[in-house]
Amino acid sequence: MSYSKKLQSVVRKQLGFALRDISEHLPGAFIIYRADKEDDELFYANHEFLSMTGYQSMDEFFRLTNKSFHNLIREDEQQQIEASIWEQIDSGNENDYIHFHLRKADGSYLSVLDHGRIVESPQYGKVFYVLFMDWEDMHIHYSDKFSG
Repeated sequence: MSYSKKLQSVVRKQLGFALRDISEHLPGAFIIYRADKEDDELFYANHEFLSMTGYQSMDEFFRLTNKSFHNLIREDEQQQIEASIWEQIDSGNENDYIHFHLRKADGSYLSVLDHGRIVESPQYGKVFYVLFMDWEDMHIHYSDKFSG
């Protein structure tokens, strides 16, 4: 079966999309970080996330955040946001949803919806994959369409 001409074509098409291609062309800003209450090390941010938040490069992103998800949350919200994320996960959900103010490179804040998913990575252990949507843009583009 693995040598079937049809199967090989399907597999080739699936493998033709490299991780970089996918992460840079998905319609959304996302990051990956360690899912650990004591060590929330940032591993990755796609180009759209860097652009949305004003970071010029991954190196700048890591330097200005000290590679910590905690440092992306507005200081007065940190405890509440992290507690809510872990409460959702600890109650058996693999997804979490939270609205907070995300720190941008220039120190200003962007109101965002965070949709995270905890997964087990063979290389890094438990990690969060997090998609961010600009809260204001979301309301502008969706509120009229779905309010009827």
